[in-house]
Order: sequence, then structure tokens, then C-alpha cells
Amino acid sequence: MNNLKFRRQFLFAPVECGQLEGWQIEKVDDYFIYVHPDCQFEKSSGFYDLYLIGYILNPHAPGETSKQILDNLSRMKDMNDFPEKLYSLTGRFVLIIKTEDDFIFFNDACGFRTVCYTKENNNFYAASQPLLINEVIPLKKIKAYEEYFNSEYVANDMEYYLPSGVTLYENVYHLVPNHYLEVSASEQKRYYPFRELKRRDYAEGVIAFSALLKNTILAAHNNLDLSFGLTAGWDTRIILSGCKDIASDVSFYTLIYRNMDDKHMDIKIPRSLSRLLHLNHKFLDCEKDITPEFAEIYKANSDMAHINDWGKIAYGMSKTFPQEKVAVKGSCSEVGRCSWYPDGKHKVRLTDEDLLLLENGWEDIAFIREAIRKWYELIKKNSFNYPLLDLYYWEHAMGSWQAQSQLEWDIVQEVFSPFNSREMFDIMFSIDPLKRKYENPALYVDAAKYLWPEILSEPVNPYTFKRRVRLFVRGVMSSTGLLNIYQVAKKRKIMNKKRHRNKRL
Repeated sequence: MNNLKFRRQFLFAPVECGQLEGWQIEKVDDYFIYVHPDCQFEKSSGFYDLYLIGYILNPHAPGETSKQILDNLSRMKDMNDFPEKLYSLTGRFVLIIKTEDDFIFFNDACGFRTVCYTKENNNFYAASQPLLINEVIPLKKIKAYEEYFNSEYVANDMEYYLPSGVTLYENVYHLVPNHYLEVSASEQKRYYPFRELKRRDYAEGVIAFSALLKNTILAAHNNLDLSFGLTAGWDTRIILSGCKDIASDVSFYTLIYRNMDDKHMDIKIPRSLSRLLHLNHKFLDCEKDITPEFAEIYKANSDMAHINDWGKIAYGMSKTFPQEKVAVKGSCSEVGRCSWYPDGKHKVRLTDEDLLLLENGWEDIAFIREAIRKWYELIKKNSFNYPLLDLYYWEHAMGSWQAQSQLEWDIVQEVFSPFNSREMFDIMFSIDPLKRKYENPALYVDAAKYLWPEILSEPVNPYTFKRRVRLFVRGVMSSTGLLNIYQVAKKRKIMNKKRHRNKRL
């Protein structure tokens, strides 16, 4: 059980931490870098000294190891070149660059290897999450800590999360995706997007997307012992399409949780698909009663621990998921699938209020409203014509909600997400949004036909009767104008709640 405490996490601090004896430790100038034994840790000395926490992959050189990629990066002589060099790289990592008089932190595209940081008495501290920083200096909860956990939002959403950038501790911040962190200034700066987005021919886009996906999976296969998740959804199905050449060499799995039965589509479809394609596939039963010992460690590993849902599933995985394997997940594929405008029609003018309404309950929490307002004010001036809703979903839903999920599940598995790549997102964003709609993305259908058409022999996310009725009603409301009236009324109700609240304040 002791090995599970802060599993696969890291600490960067100017003081020693006796509680982390047995971890990988590197002394760099006045700082100590602690990395859990189950997390890959590499270093390289060149023009800059580089420290890699986690793993990094190059789909354009699938045979390269993390160490080789790090060695190549360490030879760079201009810090301004790093954003371009990291553009095509994927993985799950924190990259620490030591310059002559500073440290710079980067991480992977979606920030799945999280970085939280603070400064006290001119000393800088960083870690995977605040409770690990709290091992070396005492942290204070923000005034809104209780407000947040007692909110209707947390009560009604079992996968609650915070916007990227903020934490529930005073003067402790979270590194937002597409930003790097300068230690001397204790400040993060945006470095992506860094050029105008250009539309591309659809057929060319399908081929570019397919080739990059296949090479990304090959790079991971060459460096990691993979086990691919398989559900009834688009995200795992399109990843499966890139596995044709390696399918006989890897394993596949499907989790059973949240009272799923044999009639559930995420069980029926993987079962029939794996039989059809002769996949080495197993179901992992995660319907197990969590023990007090595991629950205690799980809650201590993250201040946002979702013990009653993700924690229960994690315990099930601790008994079933092979620990030597790296789980391949379809997470962050949704970034390119118009998740916040599923019909593919992006609103021309957006406000911070529009963004807040996307997460039901956020508009009632003051510090969240302020965080989204700041993010909106900064990005609207330099979005380089990228779809704002896609960037918003990427940096907040993926950079916080999904990143938190992976942080919590570090206790039971390492994860690889093939879509965790700026180059991949750029290819998707450059394609007409109507070709990448959420429910039935033509891009995925055509890429699957190009890579491995047999994977489409089984339906993707077939609708239940209840879902078909809901879509029918929504379609009728949309065609008659009732949907717009309903949405306006809902927004007016929310605004009235805010006015009443402001009067009370």
C-alpha cells in the first residue's frame, strides 16, 4: 500500500522531503526533484539541462525513445524554439528546462501530467497536485473551499471539476495547457496557438489525420507495453482503426462499472467486435467494494479525489488491470469533435457568460466566474482564428476534468492518449466542422474506411430507445422554434438568479 501514496507524481522543491525516501531524486542547483519510482524519469545535458517526468513520443520518428527525444531537445540553443519543437510530440510528461538563471516548465498538449505551483518567501514549489506541496510547506484553503464543495454543482455532478489555472488553495495555481511556466517570475505564459489556422481540403485532411494517428500508435507501441480500451464509442473505435498492423501483438480491455450489465452497449459492442476481428480482449470487472485502506490512500493522493465514483472504479482496476500495461484511452479525441457545438455550427460571437453556461452550476460560483472571465479576456485577443469553443473544451474540460481523472487513476495505471497532440488537433481544426460533428463525425468514418474498414462492421454508439425519443423531441422543438424559446428562457432564468444573488450581496 505504501507504494500507492502519490503514485506516479512528482515534487520540485528547494527543501528535502523525508516522506519521499525511496523516490527517484535529483539535486539541481538549490532544488530537489522527486519522482515516484513508478513514473519514468529521464535527464539530458546539452546546451540546456533537461529533466523529463513521464514519457514523450515522436510520431514522425516512431523508433525514437523518450531519452533520444530529450537528448535532441537538449541541444537546442534558443528557448523560443521549444514551442515549435514540442508541437508534434505527444505523450504524458512534464519537461523541466534549466537555463543559466531560471527553470522553465512545459507539459504535454492537454496537461495530462499536471503541474501545480506556488511561491513562498521567494522560494518556488511545484508538484503534481497541492497535497504533495503540502508535504513540505503548509497550504491554506481559499475562502470559497467550503462554498465549492457545498455547492449544487458538486452535489449534482459526480465528475465535478475546476477550470484550468485555479486550485482550492491560497496562492497555488495550476498550469493551463498551452502555457509554459517561468520559475523566476512564477508566471505562466501562453505559447499556443502561435499562427493562423488554415482550412485544408477534406480528402487531404482525412489522409493526414489517418497517417498521424497510425504513426502515433506505432510510436507508442515501440516504446510502451500497451493495452487498448474498447467501448461502443467513436473515440476508442477510431483508435482501433490505427491498430490494424499491430492488433495481433497487443491486448484490449473493457471496464465493467456503474452497474453495467450484458445489455449495455459498452459491453455488447466490444464483445462482438473483438470476436469478429479476433482481438485479444478481456472484460475487467470493476464492480468491487472499495476497502477502507485503499480509500484512505486514494483520498490523500489528491485534494479533488472523487472517491465515490472514480475511486470505486480505480479500486476495481487495482484488482483487474495488469500493472505492467499502459492503458490506451480515447480521451481528448472530443477536442476535435465539436464537443461544445455538436451540430458543427460554431456561434460567431461568444461571451464569457456563454462559456459559463456550458457547465451547469459554474455560473453560481464566484471564483469560477472570475477564472473564466480572465481566460476569455486573454484568449479572445490572440486566438489566431481557432474555434474558441474547441480551445475552451481543450484547456478546461481536458486540461482539468480529464487531467484530474488521469491524476487520480495514476494510483492504478499509466495512460496514453493518441490524440494528445497539438499537430493532431490542428489537422482536425483545419477540417470543416460539419465533417467532425460530435455524434457522427464524417472524418472518423472516412479515416476508419481508409485504415481498417472492418472495424465499422459493428455500429458506433447505437442509440437506445430513450435516446432516440429525446433526439426526436429535440428535432421537433428545433424545427418549430420551440428549442430556441426554451434556451432563451433557461438563460433568462439563470440571469435572474444572478441578479437576485447580487442584490443579496
